[in-house]
Amino acid sequence: MIGSSEAHSEADASNAESFYAADRRIGGVFGAMSLTATQVSAGTLIGTIGIHYAVGVSFGLVCLGIWAGWVASLLFVGPHLRARGGITVSEFLSARFDGDNEVVGGTTAALVSVIYLVYTTAQYVAGAVILDAVFGVPRVLGIAAFAAVALSYTLVGGMRLSIYSDAVQVTALLFGVAAAAVVGVAETGGARALIDAAAAIDPALLSGTSAPALTTGLALSFGFGIAVAPYELSRVYAMRDPETVKRAIPISIAIQAVIAVCILTLGLLARVRFPGLADPDASVVRLALDLFGPAVGLLLLGAVVAAVLSTVDSVLLVTSAAVAHDIYERTLPALGLVPEPTPARVRRVSRIATVGAAVVPAALAVNPGPLGGVVQLIVALYTSVLGSTLFVPVLGGLHWDAATGDGAFAGVVVGFVTATAWQVLTEVWTVDRLGSLTAVDPVVPGVIASAAAFVAVSLADTDRLGSA
Repeated sequence: MIGSSEAHSEADASNAESFYAADRRIGGVFGAMSLTATQVSAGTLIGTIGIHYAVGVSFGLVCLGIWAGWVASLLFVGPHLRARGGITVSEFLSARFDGDNEVVGGTTAALVSVIYLVYTTAQYVAGAVILDAVFGVPRVLGIAAFAAVALSYTLVGGMRLSIYSDAVQVTALLFGVAAAAVVGVAETGGARALIDAAAAIDPALLSGTSAPALTTGLALSFGFGIAVAPYELSRVYAMRDPETVKRAIPISIAIQAVIAVCILTLGLLARVRFPGLADPDASVVRLALDLFGPAVGLLLLGAVVAAVLSTVDSVLLVTSAAVAHDIYERTLPALGLVPEPTPARVRRVSRIATVGAAVVPAALAVNPGPLGGVVQLIVALYTSVLGSTLFVPVLGGLHWDAATGDGAFAGVVVGFVTATAWQVLTEVWTVDRLGSLTAVDPVVPGVIASAAAFVAVSLADTDRLGSA
């Protein structure tokens, strides 16, 4: 695959549209597989199986939030952004609101870069856990291996090779989880035997109502985040036209539904076969090593590796585009901080930014500190902050003519600050004093505050301009 792309690599590096948007030549099937591969992360294969192990089928309701986010993107975001052109969400916000000063676009690009550093760190941690558990690879070497592999083909072929690799990775992922689920259920005695065994352990596993706060919070978090996720929308920008986007998203939802059923099945299967696990995140490793034979076990572990790589390569390109295309090429010159860069210099910065997007999170992953813990919860914090920051400004910019640049800036900053502060207040400083408020996901106050700031400031600007 890398060899077949080398003929394109120079062209891909020659301009931003080629490197970051694959010359907008991606069709519906490849687009759908890339959307799926980007969405299905380490959290899906490790964290979600672990949470199904702990709480049962009720966590599957989170998928409703994810699919609602995809439907929102299908109806209100994806095709509309593709019709407007561009390469990044920040570029759209800049073109819609900024004029010549790039404040909204630059601020958004900076926040996107920070958010995705956290997200990439979580992927590296998950990948290293698998390599350590299966092969005894030290944590540092495992993190370095994932960073090096994803970086190698992303630098060579940009978005084009990233999407082609996504197609291979999602095929491996789908085949791996499906084979594991089918073989596991058969070895347990069939679907009815699995259900009966789970009910005997804990009837709540099948109730659909356990852990309602966790389920509702993550459903909202993923729903708001997926609708405007820059790493998903980067795939949208690479598709041929808005009609291709409209075909790709439903196909992706269907593929994700199959994966979700398999993941739920594997979670229950792990609970039935290994009921005493102290760490639910270890479920996928125990299934692969202790239940399945070498062939199926390797397929399942290969699915985890594919999930990590397919997400990391997407994030590398999004972070690189935010730094090189949005900040260096557009924002800094508009603010008079650097001269207008030449295309050659932009290409050089793009490569450096791509390397930095791989190396910085790897360094953080070696010593994650407060980002440690269950992988799924790390990813949930990422989606909450992302949805709080971008959901309202993007939808408002696309569909509300009265929205203003000041309103968009207020929505971005207030949403980011509110969601981040909520997370800190509820989990670090005052968790005992806030009581039931700790059950409210940060995306809820974040989106509400962002919408209030966006609308209030935009209306104030409209009134001021009308009276001037």
